[in-house]
Amino acid sequence: VCAVMHADEAPSRAALPQLVSEAVLAIRQNYAELYGAEELSRQLGVSKSHLVRVFAAEMGMGPGHYLTQVRLQAAKLLLAHRPYPLELVASLCGFSGANYFCRVFRRSTGLTPAAWRRANRGACGTPADADALERGLFV
Repeated sequence: VCAVMHADEAPSRAALPQLVSEAVLAIRQNYAELYGAEELSRQLGVSKSHLVRVFAAEMGMGPGHYLTQVRLQAAKLLLAHRPYPLELVASLCGFSGANYFCRVFRRSTGLTPAAWRRANRGACGTPADADALERGLFV
């Protein structure tokens, strides 16, 4: 189960086109505040359609899906190491609310966040990783 923490990490930035590398970095550094692909494309100075096309060709998924995966990765880390209520986990990871977070989480894992937490307490990452995430260093 710990493999989920690093299974979808970005390939070496040197191997990616500059736009995709910048997009991956922006997503991983700002996943909690980033609204979506449209905002990301504005930040990168390209059209949304161009970003989606280039990103999907390189990463095998669109930037919006990648953003959700990064958010879920962060949520799993918090769920494994912090007793925070789901509303706080959702907020810290950039989800609009606990209900939406629970739906997305269950669709992705097949488990509710509470059930996943019970089954994986302490399993993914380390408490230090959770500390870094809370300080905004989750990259």
